[in-house]
Amino acid sequence: YFESPKSKLLLHLWSLGIEEQFYIIFPVLIWATWKLKFNILIILIFFTIISFILNFQGIRQDAIATFYSPQTRFWEILVGSLLAWLRIYKVVMFNNIEIKFDSYISNFIHGGKHRSEGKILSNILSLIGFCMLFYGFFKINKNLNYPGMWALIPTVGTLFILISGSKAWLNHKILSNKVFVWFGLISYPLYLWHWPLLSLTNIIWLEAPSINVRIIAVMLSIFFAWLTYKFIEIPLRFGEPNKDKTFILCGLIIVVGFSGYIIYKNNFFKFRTFENLPIKRQGLEYNYGTSLKWFIGKDDWLFLGNAIDNNMMKLKLNIIPTEKEVNNNIEIFSKIAATAVKYDTKVVLIIGPEKARIYPEYLPDNLLLSTKKYSNFFLNELIKLPNIIIYDPTDDFLSIKRTEGFLYSRTDSHWNNKGAFFGYVGFSRLLNLPFPKVEFKQAEYTPGDLLELSKLNNFPLHLDDNWEVILKNDNIFTQSKNPFSLKKIFSSAYLVTNKNPISNKYIWVVGDSFTAAVKQYFNTTYKDVLYYGSWKDQLNILPDDLESAERKPDMIIIVRAERSF
Repeated sequence: YFESPKSKLLLHLWSLGIEEQFYIIFPVLIWATWKLKFNILIILIFFTIISFILNFQGIRQDAIATFYSPQTRFWEILVGSLLAWLRIYKVVMFNNIEIKFDSYISNFIHGGKHRSEGKILSNILSLIGFCMLFYGFFKINKNLNYPGMWALIPTVGTLFILISGSKAWLNHKILSNKVFVWFGLISYPLYLWHWPLLSLTNIIWLEAPSINVRIIAVMLSIFFAWLTYKFIEIPLRFGEPNKDKTFILCGLIIVVGFSGYIIYKNNFFKFRTFENLPIKRQGLEYNYGTSLKWFIGKDDWLFLGNAIDNNMMKLKLNIIPTEKEVNNNIEIFSKIAATAVKYDTKVVLIIGPEKARIYPEYLPDNLLLSTKKYSNFFLNELIKLPNIIIYDPTDDFLSIKRTEGFLYSRTDSHWNNKGAFFGYVGFSRLLNLPFPKVEFKQAEYTPGDLLELSKLNNFPLHLDDNWEVILKNDNIFTQSKNPFSLKKIFSSAYLVTNKNPISNKYIWVVGDSFTAAVKQYFNTTYKDVLYYGSWKDQLNILPDDLESAERKPDMIIIVRAERSF
């Protein structure tokens, strides 16, 4: 669920999973409520509110987990349960509200008593519901934190349409149309078929498939849904009851469950290579194992695959950036440099070298990298800008890696503590800045991000590529959250103050994942370090925040992975 969703053939089953978990829990809840003689309506309202609060809080912490988790989505189904209870037990109340509302509106319009047909309120609610759904169709996209508050739009919109019932004109004329009714009949098998077919097009085509391919996939989904409805769903649901159906369905459940267990216990590592697949996906020339996201090199080294930022295509220089991409970067950095020079603030760009470029000897034999770097198309232009200093530690790393020990972990895509230190030293020497005295010793093994990405079980681990840092300075750190109240900065920004620094400079750090290991050296060296946020989110607004900040930094340091260009 949490990676490359478009290439997961059964991703859509998450919603069925939530429904089935609801159908398991809900009857028990209602039975217990009835048995204990509690008020069912109060219980329904209570759990609806709790689930919505969990959804609202969860979206801030982990939007993906909140999207797929049952406890954060149950409220949407419980809204329907509330409506069902009210429609069953408060039908007279609903009818009275409709009659009174319609009479009031009719009398107001006609200027006196007028016979009402009881459709005005239904039509208003139906219209509001349709408007909310259409607004949601066009407004809600993958860039918004969903569900959260945004889920109220389709949920409440659907609720209004259901409340309005068959009296509403839109419901009667549109939703009751034979075409819509037919699609309603095949909707369940259509749901089961549409995603695997659309997902398969994303697997076969490396990029998003053309509109014609997607239309064909949708048409096939409709055709297969109709066949499934006619020859499977109708006979099973409405045919003559017999024991054979029950035995067949139970047998299939056991087979699927047992197959899942076998697959879970055995990763079938040697059999899952793309070379053995009957359908060949575009971009397989950049695959060196069982996944396009990662691959195993020599001596248990793991590397990032092409699915991450087109990493292998860039390393092999099978693609080059467009003029527009280069110019966009130049434009952003030009604005930063122009603003920074007004306040005598230095701007430094530190590159996090790609692991495969530092340790090509551990790559598979059939993988040769280009001697020319993709990132240089950008860096060669950025270096021409005034007040921009660029440090790429690649050459320094290549010259010291034999004598200083491993600078990267076998199972991680980033430099380790020692690699981060030598990158820090190189940048400091380039600018004639101080750096802390440190010692390193072998540390306990910590699994890297590539091991987590690959989900490899029982992968061989080594203790010679992980270092513990022993800082020689007596540091006293304090941390505060966004103390300068920058207007546009993310709330996650924070300031680290060192009461015993090597340098009294005040710096801003704008980074990515390569910043994690180097933070300890920034904190030890400088008096004040403001961790401004991710360059992906903040780079565009950095000039404005620098302009508005009451206290200007002496230096802005941007840490950026080579593969991010």
